[in-house]
This record gives sequence, C-alpha cells and structure tokens, in this order.
Amino acid sequence: MNRDEHDGEEREGGGGFLALLTENWSLKLTALALSIGLYVLLHAGGESVRTIEVDLIRGSEKDQSKILLTPIPPRVHVTVQGPRSLIDDLPNPADAISLDLSGHPSSIRLEDYAIKLPPGVRKLNVTPSALSLRWDTRISKRLKVSATWSANPESLVVKPGSVSISPATVLLTGPKSRIDPIQSMTAKAVELHDRPVGTHIQSVFIDKDPHGLIDGTVTIDPEQVEVRFELMTETRARTFPNVPVLVMKGKGVTLRPRNVSVVVTCPPKRADELREDMIVPKIDLEALGPDFAKKGPEEADVKLEVAGCSDVVVSPSRVAVSR
Repeated sequence: MNRDEHDGEEREGGGGFLALLTENWSLKLTALALSIGLYVLLHAGGESVRTIEVDLIRGSEKDQSKILLTPIPPRVHVTVQGPRSLIDDLPNPADAISLDLSGHPSSIRLEDYAIKLPPGVRKLNVTPSALSLRWDTRISKRLKVSATWSANPESLVVKPGSVSISPATVLLTGPKSRIDPIQSMTAKAVELHDRPVGTHIQSVFIDKDPHGLIDGTVTIDPEQVEVRFELMTETRARTFPNVPVLVMKGKGVTLRPRNVSVVVTCPPKRADELREDMIVPKIDLEALGPDFAKKGPEEADVKLEVAGCSDVVVSPSRVAVSR
C-alpha cells in the first residue's frame, strides 16, 4: 500500500468518527442537557431530613375469639433523609401501613414495616418504634334493659305497671373483662316534657356507658329500644287513722267501732290542704228502716266523700249499730 492510499484510509476513519459524533447531534445534546439538569436537580441543596406522618391500618383478623384492648394510634411519625428536592416533594401523610395482627401478637415493631419511599430517600426512624398489645377473650352477653325518665310534667307521673320495653334485652359483645361486671343496661331518659295524660311510645338509645366500662371495643345490638308507658295524674295517699263516725237522722244509738280509719288519694296539693275536721264519715239511720236493731245490732255502711280526691277508703267499711 502506498502512502496516498494509507492517508486516504486515515481520512475516511477520521471522517467516520466525526460523522458518528455529529449524527443526530440535536438529540444527543438534549439528552446530555437533561442528564446534567437532573443531576443538578437531585444534588442541589445537598441532603435534607424531614419527618412525615404515615397512617396505620388494622389488618384483618381471621380468629375472632380474641379482641384487642390496646388502642392503635391513627398514625406514626417517620423521619427520612435524602436529596432535598425529593424530600420536599414527599406526600404527607405517606402511603398507609397495614398492621399484621394475625396470631394476636403481644407486640409489633413498627420500625420493621416497609414504607414506600422514592429511590435515594431512606428511613431513619419511626416514632413510636413499637407497640405493646393487650388482648382479651371475646364474649357475648344478653342483658335486660330498664327505662329512665326526664322530669315529670307538672301534676303527672308514669303510671305504675304501664311500662314495657321492646326488645326487653340487648346483646353485648366485646372483651370478657369489660362485659362480665355488667348485670343490666339502661336506656337514655324518655322525654316526658309537654306530654298529656295517656299512653305514649318513644324510641330511645341504650346508655352505652352507665358503668364506665363500655368503650369502642364493645358493641350493643340493638342500639335502640322502644318504650311504651302511660302518664296519669299525680296523686298522693294520706291516712287519717282515728276519725269519729257521724250518725245522720237519728240519736240514741251505739256504734261499734265508734271511730274508723280513712285513706284518701288526691292530687298532692289537695292532699296537703286536708284537715281531719274535713273528713266526716257518716251513717244514715233512715236507710236502716224504722224497725232496725229490734232483734239486735245491725251493720250499716259508712259513707264518705272528699271533694277533689279520686279515691277514699274507709276501714272498716261497715259498723254495728245498736240502740
């Protein structure tokens, strides 16, 4: 090969390399600029540390014989480190962690759970780093429900024996340690204000924490009951133990007993107003006929009315009359 041919080959080789460099030069220049820009973006400002929140989700529990007493915090705080540009763009809160509670563990190490982070960002620590868990046996217990009442309307009361609750019992399900001490349940107060005399029905919620033992670990089924009741006029009984019997339309007779006991039932105000001289039990001799007591003592009904009172009971209700 002569010198001219050799020089020609060198020129062709150099031209090929140059052509390779310049081919699609605009695309290569754009890629280089992007690479440099990305490098600068990722490393600008250096490293940064940030604390973000991560929500906690309770995983499913296949075995329902136990129930967790320890409250699970809604989220944990995770400290991360990485390029400032990436750290600043991290979502807060980050993707949630699903806790594995299968097998009823006595503790879980939160710092062992993986957290979704972009490449270049690393987890430093988790607060709290672990949780101690307390479990109890799950039980169900059926309990009777009783009614409670708001203040009575003026001069009205709930009639004794008129109250019924449907359903009469509710089912509590939850930790044995919380449910065992509870022996009965009460409903929220039935509102009596502005109700008239008569029969009424009201739906009320169960009082969920009458004993300070029920929390979110206990369920009540149903949560409402229906209370049926009757309102009546309020009354008060008052006893007058030794009241003399008055003989009407006749004289010269002997009564045995001479005095009787009287129980009157009236509205409270009327009962307070009564005095013994206002209580006058009577017998009417004319009602016995002209020939009464010729063959011996006869019994006569004791009559008594007390204005403003709904019930009057005289004891004994009959007395022996003799001449």
